[in-house]
Amino acid sequence: MDLKPTTDPLKSFLYVAGGWVCVGLAVLGSVLPLLPTTPFLLLASWCFYRGSPRIHAWLHRSKWFGPTLDDWQHYHGIRRSVKYRTVMMVAAVVATSLVLNSLPWWLRYATLGLVACGLYVIWTVPTLPDDAPRAPRTLVE
Repeated sequence: MDLKPTTDPLKSFLYVAGGWVCVGLAVLGSVLPLLPTTPFLLLASWCFYRGSPRIHAWLHRSKWFGPTLDDWQHYHGIRRSVKYRTVMMVAAVVATSLVLNSLPWWLRYATLGLVACGLYVIWTVPTLPDDAPRAPRTLVE
């Protein structure tokens, strides 16, 4: 697989468009319990790298997404506090949703099953201690 930025303008446009869609989904995933954030960020980073190294560097420098991307790129893991905060937020939002809605019983169980799958994925990602050194900032563009 070729991991170099593309020089074809159409491909570049498509990669950048896909990257922005993934950033949008990551932002939504930060507030919606069933939508993951980190996988969309990683996919956006890859799309931007292929389509626009300048936007790729911007994403890695951002104060919201940069530290998570740097931790993943350098350590292949997520910090403990981020993991705990994510699990607590998912649990609170799902519990509130299930209490305040009128879904049929089977849909409630389906929701709990999907949430359980998502939480399993979160727990299986390697955990970094909160006091781990920050990943080096390799993107200086």
